Amino acid sequence: MTQPPDETPDFLAKPASPSGEQGEPTLPMPSPYVAQPGYGTPPVPGQPPYSPYAAAPGVPGYPLARSHTGANVAMGLGITSVVCALLTPFICITIPGVLTGPFAIALGVRARKEMSQQPGAYNNSGAAMAGLVTGIIGTVLGLAMIGLVVFFVGFLFSVG
Repeated sequence: MTQPPDETPDFLAKPASPSGEQGEPTLPMPSPYVAQPGYGTPPVPGQPPYSPYAAAPGVPGYPLARSHTGANVAMGLGITSVVCALLTPFICITIPGVLTGPFAIALGVRARKEMSQQPGAYNNSGAAMAGLVTGIIGTVLGLAMIGLVVFFVGFLFSVG
């Protein structure tokens, strides 16, 4: 009994030409969309060499904007002042909240000023605004809580 011939294609064999002859494989044509200046093609005279890390043309600032440290600190101090003011009825921590609020306001204003002087250099203007707003809210709430504590202590001493 004989075996039928194996009809599975041989993927390692050289491709056949249309005439049936076995020839050398041809390489595909290179795509014009793959080559970029500086990668295999000569640079165009008058243009700087291609760099993937260069800033986009017409965009001021840095190619990758960085975070402004003062904005992040202002936001942290502002949140601290609001939390301290809200926790005053439960734990007496009003003084740190009242003290951190004005620092958050000052740092938020300074960070926003520096960001407006260098547009595109920083990417966290929202943190500066959040620090400014929460600093104002925390300062007002902290002063209101100090006023309430003074009022209640005075009321208790006058009654008792």
